[in-house]
Amino acid sequence: MQITVYLDIIFFINFIADLMVLFLTGVILKHKIVFWRLLAGASFGAGMLLPFVCFPHLLMGKTGIAVCVGISMGAVFISFGKKNGNFMKTWFLSTTIMFLLGGIMNYFKRIMDNTFIQLSVWMILFTGSAFCGLAMLHFLKRTIQKEDNLYLIKIRYENQVAVDRVYLDTGNMLWDPLFYKPVIMLSEKFVKRCITKEEEEIVEEYKEKGRLDFEKILACSTQRKACFHEITYQSVGNPSGKLLCFLVEEVQIGGSDHVLKKQPVAIGPSFLFEGKEYQGLLHRECI
Repeated sequence: MQITVYLDIIFFINFIADLMVLFLTGVILKHKIVFWRLLAGASFGAGMLLPFVCFPHLLMGKTGIAVCVGISMGAVFISFGKKNGNFMKTWFLSTTIMFLLGGIMNYFKRIMDNTFIQLSVWMILFTGSAFCGLAMLHFLKRTIQKEDNLYLIKIRYENQVAVDRVYLDTGNMLWDPLFYKPVIMLSEKFVKRCITKEEEEIVEEYKEKGRLDFEKILACSTQRKACFHEITYQSVGNPSGKLLCFLVEEVQIGGSDHVLKKQPVAIGPSFLFEGKEYQGLLHRECI
């Protein structure tokens, strides 16, 4: 009996399965999910298995186990890289999800007497519906939490938490050349809710003198973590100037799926936020 193998169908089914497994892994472990990397990882996992479909004997024994482990590790590495959490933990979870998915498919195949192709089509439709529902919930979440470009942000710093609204300013082009990250400008009032008394003295002295007292900064117990420094800016009517900038441990933005770690925050002039319903200017690349 001659068996016809459609490699394009097998690739597509494996691609959808790998994409779903990688996505679920990233969501569970709260990794930063980059969609193009997930696509690349799923494509790698599905594509590398195609030669073994034609030559299934290559997947037998220890060699087959090594090949499968290598392919799955490669897909996880492409999708999340080394910097996104513990690699072995991520790989182990993705493998566990894949085994569970295979077990579910085998169970349905047994009780429904359907082929794997029929079950895979059902799985693809179910997955597509789930992704569409997730995208709709994400859109509704952003729409509800976003009001005239106002966002609610939560700052964690030195065991303190400060929450307030900030404005998404498309004209905010502040960039920290020291850490190569976009900068969020916050009011002095907002910043003082979470910094220490020692750091507050540094802010007040900078406000009065317009320059940093490096001896006092180096003596600050939290300088290694906060890293007080200056950044330059340019604006209409005030061609240039400097702002005091430091790092906060964590910034969570309402409507955004990721948390900003070691985020540079600049302390803006008080008059900029007087009488406003927001206490900061959000950089567009932080969303």
